[in-house]
Amino acid sequence: MKTFIFSATKSNSERTLLYKTCNEKVFFVEHNKKPLSVVYNKAIDFAIEENVDNLILCHDDIVIESAEFLVKLENLHRTYDVIGVAGTSEITIQAPVLWHLMGGGFSGGKLHGAVAHTNGEQKHMSSFGVYPSPAILVDGVFMSISKKAFSTVRFDESNPASFHFYDLAYCLDCSLQKIRVGVGDILITHSSPGLREFTNEFNKGQEWFLKKYEQYQNKKLTI
Repeated sequence: MKTFIFSATKSNSERTLLYKTCNEKVFFVEHNKKPLSVVYNKAIDFAIEENVDNLILCHDDIVIESAEFLVKLENLHRTYDVIGVAGTSEITIQAPVLWHLMGGGFSGGKLHGAVAHTNGEQKHMSSFGVYPSPAILVDGVFMSISKKAFSTVRFDESNPASFHFYDLAYCLDCSLQKIRVGVGDILITHSSPGLREFTNEFNKGQEWFLKKYEQYQNKKLTI
């Protein structure tokens, strides 16, 4: 299987945690200022041109902890076309547009996966729920996409938020087209604390997301 690992970074690739820790070759877009939807579609174009089987799109501030993760992903792709490390198998589309809240939250939700977080000195594990598991949405911190998926569905470049909602929209578009999304048993450590405030960019993107899926708003979608 031919796998292409891709990441966009605002800095030099050599400075990124992914570059320093990943044993596999990673293709970087350095000093990136373009929306991820645009950059990831270019990665898809290259993957199609190079006849890649699976395309991994991930943040530059992660450590992929799972040994032989490419072999694990190859096995997981027998069941799922889009694989993440955290996601939900049930959503209600409503504000705030955050995958874990639309999935019902940490108490009684339909969340799956686990991600370790670190501030460089201490590490803690966020455990969301059982996995591997089918999902509707997965978080874009790590996504492995099969040729079937990226040959059928592209990232929506009308998204006004450069670094938000690209992942949720992609996964939901896949799920609505019956392309299989799932959470796999791939462990990563993420050095970012995640979203801490609703910026103007986030709010514009959220408005766009709710408008895009207006017909599904306040309806429970499950798998």
